[in-house]
Amino acid sequence: MWTLVPLGNPGPDYQDTRHNLGRLLLQRWMADRNQSPAPSRRFPSGALYPLTDRLQALVPSTYMNLSGEACAQAETAGIYPRKLVLLYDDKDLPLGTGRFRLDGSDGGHNGLRSVFECLGTPDIARLRLGIGPFQRPLVDFVLEHWTDPEWARIETLDAPFARFLDLLGQADDLAGLANLVNPAAFWDQTEHPRMGCDPGPRETRVPPEG
Repeated sequence: MWTLVPLGNPGPDYQDTRHNLGRLLLQRWMADRNQSPAPSRRFPSGALYPLTDRLQALVPSTYMNLSGEACAQAETAGIYPRKLVLLYDDKDLPLGTGRFRLDGSDGGHNGLRSVFECLGTPDIARLRLGIGPFQRPLVDFVLEHWTDPEWARIETLDAPFARFLDLLGQADDLAGLANLVNPAAFWDQTEHPRMGCDPGPRETRVPPEG
């Protein structure tokens, strides 16, 4: 069982901001499948939601810079770091692209920094989801709401993000996943068109916080 951790800030004021892209894509994936699961387990700083027979989501209820609290509480309950996959926004990648990594630094991302500090290791799998090109001041940029052109670009992420979750759900280990997910063609919507969908925000079926 792989546990997705969609990083973000809680509440409706933040759900459509750039900093919540990982959480937004998971919510869109669930809405497309009419999924509205009740939590299978609650922690002081988050909740666990069943998704498929191979995937579940640990949704922190704290602000981004305290995301690691829920991960540490889940570890105490037997959900170990090697089975986590973080979903988060990355300023250094262009919007519409993603990169999978098994380890690495936090790159200045406060949510990653919290997770690494609370779990005592940076060796945690993560899917980097681009929000670039970014503008300074960065703190304002990541907390701004999506523009209409950005919503249209987000629409093109739904299909490759769903393919990523399919591949993850089929994987017994993560060693070869980057080779499948990281090529630019994987994220190119022209290679895998998604029909019959309009861009823009949609109703989500899982709370943005635990």
